[in-house]
Amino acid sequence: MADERQIIDDYTERVGRHLTGPARERAKAELGEHLSDAAEAGELDEALSRLGKPEEAAATFAELRETPPAPVDVRFIAVVIDNLPLVGVTIALLVQGIVRTVEFGQGFGLAFPPWVYFEIGDGCVAIGPMICNVAAYDHAGLLYSLGVPLALLWSIVGLGLLEARNGLTPGKRLMKLRVVSENGLRIHPVTGVVRRLSLLLGPLAWVDWAPVVWGDRRRVLDRLTETKVVRAK
Repeated sequence: MADERQIIDDYTERVGRHLTGPARERAKAELGEHLSDAAEAGELDEALSRLGKPEEAAATFAELRETPPAPVDVRFIAVVIDNLPLVGVTIALLVQGIVRTVEFGQGFGLAFPPWVYFEIGDGCVAIGPMICNVAAYDHAGLLYSLGVPLALLWSIVGLGLLEARNGLTPGKRLMKLRVVSENGLRIHPVTGVVRRLSLLLGPLAWVDWAPVVWGDRRRVLDRLTETKVVRAK
């Protein structure tokens, strides 16, 4: 019986890892009771076979499986809240550029999200073909070379890992939203990061939101990663 108890606990725990929110504890409790009854009847193996893999069993408990994607306006508000570090750095770059223009008559370039470029020795790698030749970013110093990468690290990796943990970020928690897979399950950490990689494209990241133009509530990367943002229950 001890071995069966371990099997039950292990299975319910693995099922719970695929779920987020209240569904996780509900699934573990109901499955634990069901499998315990099956074990007492000598039918534990048959019950596990019917349930299938933990991910398959979890899908039957996914409360958000049939929930449609959340409205875009609510998502935009959550995005602004989540990316406040990136917004703050961009505003700081704007102010710094204006000051230098007034004081020294130098022009400056600015985009949101900011362009990303890397200097390698005498070479330069950038998404924007002209960025490496634009000296307008040189005035930013540490604000651009350190502030922008750190802000992007938070926006891509930090928020992506938070979404993988429980589907929530600060902005989504405030707006009562949650990220789940198309089956309503918890997303993988790699998926959480990948669905945010468009930010590395600078202002071209807005292309990711192009489906909004024709009324789609899912970004391009939402579809590529098979995820959706829904209203949390």
